[in-house]
Amino acid sequence: MQTYHGNSGRNREINCYSCGRVGHIARDCRSKGTYRQVNAVETQQYQGNSGRNNEIVCYQCNQRGHIRPNCPNRKPRTVNMVENWEEDINVASVVRLTVNAVLKPQSINVCPVGLKNNPSFGSTKLLEISPVASGYVSTEPGLMISNTVVNFNKNRKFPLMIVNNTNKSIRLKRGCVVGKASHLEEINLVNVNQSQGTSGLKKLDESEISVPQEFKKDILRMIRDNEDVFATSDKDLGCTDTVQMTIDTGNNPPIRLKPYRAPLNQREIIDRTIEELLEAKIIRKSRSAWAAPIIIVSKKDKTSRMCVDYRRLNAISKIYSFPLPLIDDLLASVGKAKVMTSLDLKSGYYQVKVKESDKEKTAFVCHKGLFEFNVLPFGLASGPSLFSELVTEVLQGLEHFSTAYIDDILIFSETEEEHLGHIQQVFDRLRQHKLKLKLKKCNFLQNETNYLGFIISKDGLKPDPEKVKAIQGMKAPSNVREVRGLIGCLSYYRRFVPSFSKIAEPIVALTRKNKVFNWTTTCQVAFEKLRDELVKVPLLAYPDLNKPYVLYTDASDSCVGACLTQLQENPIKGEKDVERPIYFLSHKLSDTQTRWSTIEKEAFAIHYALQKLNHYLYNAEFVIKTDHKPLKYILESPCKIRKFNCGL
Repeated sequence: MQTYHGNSGRNREINCYSCGRVGHIARDCRSKGTYRQVNAVETQQYQGNSGRNNEIVCYQCNQRGHIRPNCPNRKPRTVNMVENWEEDINVASVVRLTVNAVLKPQSINVCPVGLKNNPSFGSTKLLEISPVASGYVSTEPGLMISNTVVNFNKNRKFPLMIVNNTNKSIRLKRGCVVGKASHLEEINLVNVNQSQGTSGLKKLDESEISVPQEFKKDILRMIRDNEDVFATSDKDLGCTDTVQMTIDTGNNPPIRLKPYRAPLNQREIIDRTIEELLEAKIIRKSRSAWAAPIIIVSKKDKTSRMCVDYRRLNAISKIYSFPLPLIDDLLASVGKAKVMTSLDLKSGYYQVKVKESDKEKTAFVCHKGLFEFNVLPFGLASGPSLFSELVTEVLQGLEHFSTAYIDDILIFSETEEEHLGHIQQVFDRLRQHKLKLKLKKCNFLQNETNYLGFIISKDGLKPDPEKVKAIQGMKAPSNVREVRGLIGCLSYYRRFVPSFSKIAEPIVALTRKNKVFNWTTTCQVAFEKLRDELVKVPLLAYPDLNKPYVLYTDASDSCVGACLTQLQENPIKGEKDVERPIYFLSHKLSDTQTRWSTIEKEAFAIHYALQKLNHYLYNAEFVIKTDHKPLKYILESPCKIRKFNCGL
């Protein structure tokens, strides 16, 4: 670099008045001179300090007579703007080490980079750097950069890590585009009164996220890092390509039904729902030959949902037979996990596309006209099986810490640290399959959680108090249909109630064929007793595969029952080796079975319990306890009762 001695006698760097660069003066500038272009390229010569003539060679076209900035063959560079706040980044021309930097083979290099074309990002302090195309530097396929976040300073330069995956040294040239720079805004989930930004999660209040206080910062950070897997509005839905809904109706002709007459106070709900679905592109206007009526149902959060009555369509459709998971198996898989997170997909069905040729079969009619679904609607018989297949595919390989029933996902772990990693793995799978969650219905890092109507904790299993409260407020049924609904509701928690079948017998008898409905005092007493039993149900333990079981069986004139227990620690009293119940089982005997002898009924109680609890007892050590001693001689005698010979 040349220096200039002024009157002060000190050396100072000199700037060229011609080109503005440092290191030479105007009379030695290679950019200075008059350029002429005739049919041939003429050679420009200039007189340097050495007094010798030097030929100018262009680094762009390798011709003589001009330099690269003035090259007539140089094409103007255009920037492909992804959005109005996105710019190319390139090796900074003001840093000479970058221009002449040599990247060694199979090495990681940190190079200073700057923004091309001097773009303005306003008050932005953070920049997200991402690679162009497939991650490789455009001019050198062997060079790669990764997504990173850097601080944007006043000098408009920042370090960037560039990886050389080749077996040769590569020199970076000035102006080489290596990636994209996008501005980032800091998101404060606590203050909802801040200015609105591009992220929908910015609007969320911290109180909307269910997470213990000590882990709130970790979860908030994880949510910000994975905000693309959360729906920001009712219109922000995922669209998976993993499965697609098909409706096979064979050679059956289209079914066209008239619309149900909607009550006047529900028409506003229908109008609003139709507009929202059209705006979200969930449905579209149709000219289909198919048509099904709609109904309005109430959800548990007191909002309304529009459903289509597809019963006639389901009757002629081939039903998809992918199995739904058993709830008992899902609950048993949790074991004694100490930390749990429940995730809920945002309008899960609406994230599955319907095959284009089958969309016309989903058409529904109302007073607003004829419409058809672009996505999987509620009411199709194959919907639960198809969605179960989707979630099974999403969680494949993660079964040791996650499970799901349709769109309800449960993650369980032994420690908080590994649980955060498990959550991230599930987030990555959801992102991979283009699915989104509803943040308000997600519960993070809970010691106990409400899942499928049960309260799950490391101590055991119990019914959801809200469900029990709803049962307590139920009125006596007035017809057989209501009796069946009551029995179905109570039977969901029968595993908690000893002798459930015996208590419910007067109520179940009302559903038998040719039975005249008569809600007697006996039925009311049975109903009230079942409600009382649900209030004081014991906390059921999880099975420990390393410990033996104890199976209690008993029989009465009309029912048989069993109880599976295991010696475990009592979490309430802190006592060890306490016999805790795992499952209560009961069964109503048929008319023929009620005429059996006592010993046959007691033997059948054991036989029935072994069949129903086989998934617990198979290849496990267990002891059977019964109060009928004659069974001991039957088991020891070579002449066994034929009907129980195989079972016992």
